[in-house]
Amino acid sequence: MRYYVKDSTLVIEGDFEAVSTGLNGGRARVNYLFNKQVPRTFNPPDPREFVKEEALKLGLETANFGLLTAVKMEYLQVVEDDYLTAFITAGVSNGSEFRAKVGTINIILISKARLSETALFGAIITATEAKGLALLEKGYTFLGTNTDAVIVAYETGSSGSDPGNQENKEIPYAGSSTEFGKQITEAVMRGVKVGLELRGE
Repeated sequence: MRYYVKDSTLVIEGDFEAVSTGLNGGRARVNYLFNKQVPRTFNPPDPREFVKEEALKLGLETANFGLLTAVKMEYLQVVEDDYLTAFITAGVSNGSEFRAKVGTINIILISKARLSETALFGAIITATEAKGLALLEKGYTFLGTNTDAVIVAYETGSSGSDPGNQENKEIPYAGSSTEFGKQITEAVMRGVKVGLELRGE
């Protein structure tokens, strides 16, 4: 896996099995994941088509999953541990529940370890729970915004340098009480809180 920011867009390259709750989401094997910054007044006639067009502009012509955010990439949070990398852009506009509806919190989780189907989908739940908990601990009275999205993926060709490393094993579950779930919770809570703090939210 490698990642970079190009044209106000986070681009993650690799060979992934992934699930996405974003526009044009679903379950697929993809080569690119991206999170594109758009204007706060963004309101295209066909958001799904917009995502496809932006992927082509970025040169991402093979299979991909894309997300959209009004958060500037300078506020992107990248949280890494031994076998999980979380990419988070967090914005809620301000603390009122009405204004929060125009914000977006996007979470992309990449596992170096293979995930079972159960863990792949379960990680979405755990990440969402962690996001909600982070917002509550920050003093907000809502658990998310209308446009939040999550992508969970694992690298299909990864083999780690240490045969005993977790990344060489399939992770069966991703519930919040599992070791992997705890890693997700910690990474998401840290990324959401720091991202909001940097934006003064």
